[in-house]
Amino acid sequence: MSEEHPLQMMSRAQSTHPAVEVSHLVRRAMSFFESDRAAAWRCLNDASNLLGRESSEPRIELRAAADAPRRCGLPKWRAKRALAYIEANLGSKIAIGEVADIVALSKSHFSRAFKQSLGSSPMTYIATRRVERAKVMMTSSREQLSDIALACGFADQSHLNRYFRRVVGTSPGLWRRSVAGPNPGALPGGGSGLLT
Repeated sequence: MSEEHPLQMMSRAQSTHPAVEVSHLVRRAMSFFESDRAAAWRCLNDASNLLGRESSEPRIELRAAADAPRRCGLPKWRAKRALAYIEANLGSKIAIGEVADIVALSKSHFSRAFKQSLGSSPMTYIATRRVERAKVMMTSSREQLSDIALACGFADQSHLNRYFRRVVGTSPGLWRRSVAGPNPGALPGGGSGLLT
């Protein structure tokens, strides 16, 4: 029996609300996490793509002045290729040189062009995307923050804490408790409410 790809499941259930689909994909990813990392990664990637399409939060878009030519910025195809590589590798260490190689540019030229096109340095963009992925995992699972930090590409929980505070303005634990509301069992999986 072959494994059904998460995108096939989503196309089968077009009428389902996106939040339900994301929740389902993240739960599947968590169940695959120890046994089949590739399947878990596909689920998380699909959930991330679904969130990107349906999210009410502003997405970082390529900047382009209407009448001014883009000097030093990334052409759209290079930007898409770089962003796709970043999304596919958020859970692991990403070197700027690797991303620059993907789009056939030098590291320094890529960094300047990326910042010109997207408004932030590559490392800032990567850290922000990792924090967003951590937020999704915190709201959809009861995983410990240390496990979420590793799954999102942070070195450890304190690394997640530093970047989370920079991006969100509060600690991950406080943010998670505020999202859970007065009923800590409201997070998927129920439980005692012990949120690390």
